[in-house]
Amino acid sequence: MKLDNLLDIPDLDAPLYRVFSKGRFLELVRTGKNALVKPRLWDDPFENFFLQSEVEDSSGQKISTEGLAEDWYGQCWTLNEDTDAMWRIYSHDKDGIKVRTTIRKLFDSFYDDTDTFASLKYLIGNVQYPTEAEIADFMASATFTDIAFGGQATGFARLLCVKREAFDHEREVRLLFQDTNPKRSAGKAVLFDFDVNAICDEVMVDPRLDDAGVSSLTAEIKAAGCTVPVLQSPLCRVPKFTLRL
Repeated sequence: MKLDNLLDIPDLDAPLYRVFSKGRFLELVRTGKNALVKPRLWDDPFENFFLQSEVEDSSGQKISTEGLAEDWYGQCWTLNEDTDAMWRIYSHDKDGIKVRTTIRKLFDSFYDDTDTFASLKYLIGNVQYPTEAEIADFMASATFTDIAFGGQATGFARLLCVKREAFDHEREVRLLFQDTNPKRSAGKAVLFDFDVNAICDEVMVDPRLDDAGVSSLTAEIKAAGCTVPVLQSPLCRVPKFTLRL
């Protein structure tokens, strides 16, 4: 693991979470392959504002950054342990599956020490949430040369770890990959080895499921080969209180 490729990560052992769709999670368990996708496929078009921008040279000629944008892939995780919004957004049919790991475990499984150019390819960063005005000020004062200084990937990666202030409740951490030559992928996604049973400490199902739904989904998860403990989120569990007369 190269510490320079950890962007604004104060605690490597902080718990990290992600909700997968049922189909994607079962595929992840069976195949042992995790997919990172191009940032242009992320929901909020403002997220990859830098990779959608143009570079202007000294003569005023516009140069597209589209080629650079096509080299990047990412995956979003969160530091939020369990929120109602997380389940409602990512578990539409109440069959989403949330996993828990740590930043260290996730990045150790992702970073390839045998890759000569690993420092340019494998990064993980804590997302920052400036205002739109602050983003605009940065883009007005920064130059492409500033961002690309030294030929390192961290300048570009940091910009992929920027999201608008309105989303700061998400507390995201992003796994990022720059696909330099020779290319690893020519499509919308790039695959990496991911052993759920080794990387994940806990698997959790939707809090809105009834008992039968929990049992059925748990059986599917275990049948796919998952040996990690499967629990149900307690968010919808109603406590029983006793009042004294």
